[in-house]
Amino acid sequence: MTSFTVAPPTREKNMDPEPFWSLPLAGGPVRVPPTPDGVRARLSPDERTAFEDRLARTPGQHLVFVVLDAAVPPAARQQDPDTLARLLGGDFTGVTDETGQQVHLPDIEGDSPVWFIPYTGQGTVEIPATIAGVHARLDDGRRAEFDTEVGATPAHLLHFTILQYATPDEVTAETDAVVAQLRDNTPTIPGGHGDEAVA
Repeated sequence: MTSFTVAPPTREKNMDPEPFWSLPLAGGPVRVPPTPDGVRARLSPDERTAFEDRLARTPGQHLVFVVLDAAVPPAARQQDPDTLARLLGGDFTGVTDETGQQVHLPDIEGDSPVWFIPYTGQGTVEIPATIAGVHARLDDGRRAEFDTEVGATPAHLLHFTILQYATPDEVTAETDAVVAQLRDNTPTIPGGHGDEAVA
C-alpha cells in the first residue's frame, strides 16, 4: 500500500508563471515543459501520435516519465545522458518547478492500470489509473473537461487529476475533500495514511 501524500505548494492559478521543470544537467540547468500541452507544442505530428499513445495507456504515477522523455530536447539528451537516465529511473533530485520548489514524484507503486482506493464508509473502490481508462468512464462533456485539465497539469501532479475524474459519483464528494486536503499539503487524511493505492 502506498499513499497519495505528495502535494504541490498552494498558489493562486491566475498568479502562476508558465510552468516548467528545471533539470540539473551537467552543462547547466535546462528548462523543459512539464505539461502534456507544453510537450505537444514541441513535437512533430508523428512524435505527437506516439506521445499520445503512451500518455493514454501509462498509469498516472508514471506519466511524469512519459512527459519528461518527450520534453527533453535532443541536444540536452546528448549533453548529459547519465543525468537523464537517473531522472527517467525515478531519481528527481535537483529537479525544480517554476517556483524553485523541488519536484516530488507520486508515492504510488506498481504498474497496474487500476488503483484500489479505500474510502471511509465506502469500502475499497477500483478506479482506472490511466487516461484511457478514465475516458471510458466519462461522457463527452466530462471527457473534454478532463482532457483540458490533463493537458495543463504538470505531469508529477496528474495522478490527482486521474483520481478526481475516475472516482465514481457516490464517492466524489469525499474525493474532492481528499484532493483539496492533499493540494493544501495536509499531511494525512481520514483513514490514517491518506488515500492509499494498491497496484
